[in-house]
Formats: sequence, structure tokens, C-alpha cells
Amino acid sequence: MALRSKVTTFLARGASRKPLTPKKGNKNFYKGTGTGPTGAFMPNSTTYRIDPTKVRQFVVPDLTGFALKPYVSWAVPQEKFEWTTSDYIGTQADAAANRIPADSSAAASSTSTTSSSA
Repeated sequence: MALRSKVTTFLARGASRKPLTPKKGNKNFYKGTGTGPTGAFMPNSTTYRIDPTKVRQFVVPDLTGFALKPYVSWAVPQEKFEWTTSDYIGTQADAAANRIPADSSAAASSTSTTSSSA
């Protein structure tokens, strides 16, 4: 009876489909950053030489005189936007207008001239 309950429990749990993180892995699991090593060990030596072309560089824009701060207060009211039917139909009509040429007779004449010249 004990074996049957263990098998049922195992099948009921199933496999975890969540991404594996260093906290969920065993003690030897190291995820890293995905960027690879920044250098290499020198042959026949224990020294590690850093390659300047492999060092991570963070590009930060110049924010002198920038008015906004990196903190957003919780007291700021959240704006609500509701889509209306005209907004949705307007975007669909714009998309359709970009796909279909405005002057269909000009498009038809250009295709007839290309087919007659061939």
C-alpha cells in the first residue's frame, strides 16, 4: 500500500516547468550571466590574464540636468485608459490603408505595363 501511495503522489506532482535558478538548483549549480569568461589562464602557469576586449562595459547616458528622478512615489495616482470601439476600428482602418494602395487604378496600370513589356 505504501508503494502505491508514493507512486500516486509522484504522478500527481509532475515536473516543474519553472526556469531553473541558482536558488532552486543544487549546491554546484551556477547559472552565471551568459557572457562568458573575461580572460584566460596562461599556458603552463597559474596566472589569469584579463582580455580588455572581453570585459563587460556598461553604457550610461549623461544625465546632467535631467529633471526626472529614478524614484516613483506610491502616492502618484494611476491613470486609467479605456479603449473605445472607435480607437480599435481606427487602428484597424489605418493598418488596412497602409496595406492597400490609395490609387488602385494606378497600381493596376503599372502591373499591366510591366506585363506587356515582358
